[in-house]
Amino acid sequence: MYEAYYPLTYYFYPLLGDAVHQRLPQVFESPVAAGVETLLYVHIPYCQDMCRFCPFHVRVDKDTTVYERYTNALCQDIRAEAASARGRSSKLRAVYFGGGSPSVLSPEQLQRIFNAIRESFSLDADAEISFEGEPKTLGDPYRLEILKNEGVQRISFGLQTYDPELRKHFNIAATLDDVANVREQGRRFGFDEINVDMMYNLPGQTLASLDRDLTRLIDDGFDSVDYYNLHYFAFPPKFKRQMEEGSIPAKPSEKIMLALFEQLRHRLAEAGYANVADQIYTRKAKVCEYFRLLWGGGNGEHRAETLAVGSSARGYVDGFSYMKHSNVNKYMDAIEQGLPSIEKSSVALDRPENRGAVMFPKFLRLDKANERALATVNPELIANWIEHGLLSETADAFEVSQRGRLWTNNMTTDLFEATQRQVGGQVLTVLEHKPGARTGSF
Repeated sequence: MYEAYYPLTYYFYPLLGDAVHQRLPQVFESPVAAGVETLLYVHIPYCQDMCRFCPFHVRVDKDTTVYERYTNALCQDIRAEAASARGRSSKLRAVYFGGGSPSVLSPEQLQRIFNAIRESFSLDADAEISFEGEPKTLGDPYRLEILKNEGVQRISFGLQTYDPELRKHFNIAATLDDVANVREQGRRFGFDEINVDMMYNLPGQTLASLDRDLTRLIDDGFDSVDYYNLHYFAFPPKFKRQMEEGSIPAKPSEKIMLALFEQLRHRLAEAGYANVADQIYTRKAKVCEYFRLLWGGGNGEHRAETLAVGSSARGYVDGFSYMKHSNVNKYMDAIEQGLPSIEKSSVALDRPENRGAVMFPKFLRLDKANERALATVNPELIANWIEHGLLSETADAFEVSQRGRLWTNNMTTDLFEATQRQVGGQVLTVLEHKPGARTGSF
């Protein structure tokens, strides 16, 4: 059915526009509806080094005194978000620290952020708290002790590949010894889940080189792995020239990329990792609360909300996606001066339930009980997916097949409302003509 792989993965929907929608402030001054689950996303934009493939709004500041100013602003942002009618009426089902690398902050700064969250928000007794970092600092026992004491169950970091040459080309500063240290320290402190990010479709990658990565990954025994298809948009022009000249291996063909994906799914399944969601493999047999809530609630649900704090943090409330200032200095200035910190938002969907439909390929399942999400999907599209073996139907759901899992990006964009499809096309055009753009995820 599909002849070419859609080259962009979307994590937020509806897509961001260029301004703040006039209705968004009113949403924050309205209480959350009964039964709506809430995630708090906390963004720390700093890293010690810049990985060349990274598309996120990341800052490398060698003068780390700026971390103190940022921590103060972030704590103010947390209190302001919690003081809104939306925040006051929300009970947090999950908290996620993302970046950047939150672990670059000092133990004392991390403690203050946790204190601000607990003093400002109401959390479910069993709320999931996840913390992302980079191996050099995440393996520090003083930081891990704070995370454990604050109830963090899940820690995560980017491993990406074990290949030493590719790690060098990508400017990944952490060593494999750093990776081993985080794994060992995480086990010693007793975290429920240690997750790693891996990538495939790497320059020059073959089935044999992927197999070497997979063998080491499985031997290391992480609890879960998010295995991402590397997008090449964020690579700087110099890196792309080196690929063209041959000093860095070329990007694999689409045929090889699809074969790599098939192989990693097969190897991980053999090793006991369940493919519980798009790109997510775990020995715990369920998707973490962070992703479930970020993507609407699961299997066609659309109402779950994300309150976002921090520079370039993205959230979703009552039909609108939004993003805080991506420029860190503008963000801190706005917070310190008591000004609005949201840089832009989406428009509202014609039918809010379409969010549940668009996100269903990520969960690999659309429950028929979510009738309003299903009603936003063209029946001919479902029929075509079934005919081409991408989707199967049971008595109570539509499920993405093993073959369909190769094409979830395409399936997702086919579910967009017409106006959102136009926005997506504009985004793709910008990325294709702006090498090295650090846009954040979509």
